[in-house]
Order: sequence, then structure tokens, then C-alpha cells
Amino acid sequence: MLLPWLILIPFIGGFLCWQTERFGVKMPRWIALITMGLTLALGLQLWLQGGYSLTQSAGIPQWQSEFILPWIPRFGITIHLAIDGLSLLMVVLTGLLGVLAVLCSWREIEKIPGLLPP
Repeated sequence: MLLPWLILIPFIGGFLCWQTERFGVKMPRWIALITMGLTLALGLQLWLQGGYSLTQSAGIPQWQSEFILPWIPRFGITIHLAIDGLSLLMVVLTGLLGVLAVLCSWREIEKIPGLLPP
């Protein structure tokens, strides 16, 4: 159930950053930091839950985590999200670099934040 949140949290955070820039210059920065921190935390939680193995049973790929949701059952359409060890490493790396990017740019954008006219 964590895989859909790995996709939804950055989208929701980006939308909230866009909408809250009129309330203050610092508000989008805090929202960006919190959402990237949540993404990193979810990635690390998946990492700690994982039972990593390099062997495949009968040629079937082994997923670390999998989310399957029937979307339109009448036509046999499902939503299928899966993550393996390499993609999990990329998710954790993205979360870590996202947090670092927000922290590094914290004091850089002082003039015309959000590209709004002064």
C-alpha cells in the first residue's frame, strides 16, 4: 500500500507548494521539505521491510513490493505498481537528493520567489 503514496506525496506536495506561495515565502519551502522527507521515509521503510534475494523462482521476477488494484474489471484493466531492489534504491536516492536540494536552495531564492511579479 506504500507504492501509491510514493507517487501521490510528491504530486500533492507540489500542488500545495504552488497554492501556498501567496501565504508567505517560507511556506512552500517547508511543504517541499516535508514532502521530500516523507518520500525519503517511505522509501527507507520499504528498504527495511524488504527481503532481498538475487534468485528467481522458475524465471518469475521477484518484486520487493507490489500493488494491484482492479480499475475497470469489466475490461480486465488493473493498476499494477511494483518495485524491485534497483528501483527501490533509485527511490531512496531520489528522496535523499530531493531533501538535499530543498535544503541547499533554502536561502538562494530571495528575489521574485515563485516568479511572481514584485
